[in-house]
Amino acid sequence: MIDKDGIDRPDNPDEIARPIINEKRKVKFDEHYNFRSRSLFFRFWSFCFIIFAKPILNLFVKIKWNYKIVGKQNYKALKKKAFVMTLNHVHICDDVSIGTNLCFGRKIYFTGLDRSFRRPMVGFWLRTLGGIPIPNSSLSGMRKFNDDISFLLKKKKPVLFNPESHMWLYYRDIRPFKRGAFVTAVKNDVPVLPLVLLFSAKKKRNGKLKYSLTLKVCQPIEKDKTLSEREQIDKLMNETYLVTKNTADEWYSQNRGFEN
Repeated sequence: MIDKDGIDRPDNPDEIARPIINEKRKVKFDEHYNFRSRSLFFRFWSFCFIIFAKPILNLFVKIKWNYKIVGKQNYKALKKKAFVMTLNHVHICDDVSIGTNLCFGRKIYFTGLDRSFRRPMVGFWLRTLGGIPIPNSSLSGMRKFNDDISFLLKKKKPVLFNPESHMWLYYRDIRPFKRGAFVTAVKNDVPVLPLVLLFSAKKKRNGKLKYSLTLKVCQPIEKDKTLSEREQIDKLMNETYLVTKNTADEWYSQNRGFEN
């Protein structure tokens, strides 16, 4: 399909818009894989690298995309608590930018396609920055994944999900959400903090668009404990989707440099 900006997108919102190449690492994301690293050496390396990298990445996204944050007080209200974050997946630096900008003084973990973690070097750096692969083809791996995520939440570590699943670069609409993030939030009794990455555009002399990024931090959403677990998950997902979509619709209803 052709979207409102004239960009060719997949017809199915669950399809990958950009192919993942160079999946050369032979790693199985099963019950033997440590989704949260148990290695003291790797954890120390990750800690040192993040301290060094955060200021650089923070400055980079601010200069490159004029990155701004709106509603940061909603994050600060959960600063000493465990919570699940959700974010529309529309930029190559969207997940990383949350850890380097919004959560500058706190390490977060973010989930992603296991295929991305099979790429040499890319997978290593994703893991270093707090990335956790989602084991889409292993039931035993998914159980281990859920156990490790629960452990992190008990340690009050925020975990970020992209409920749209695949990245569609600079896509302005909100695609249907998957249930994983909300199952995690309900089963671990933690709130969801909806994040929405929004763009403004300016046409350059060569006709291409230069984008600016704004991260909107919405109010956290708690599960409804009067409902059954399944109903809690569905309601939490629907409420988060509605907040995300309404935020995007309101933003793009104003003049942001797009033709429509």
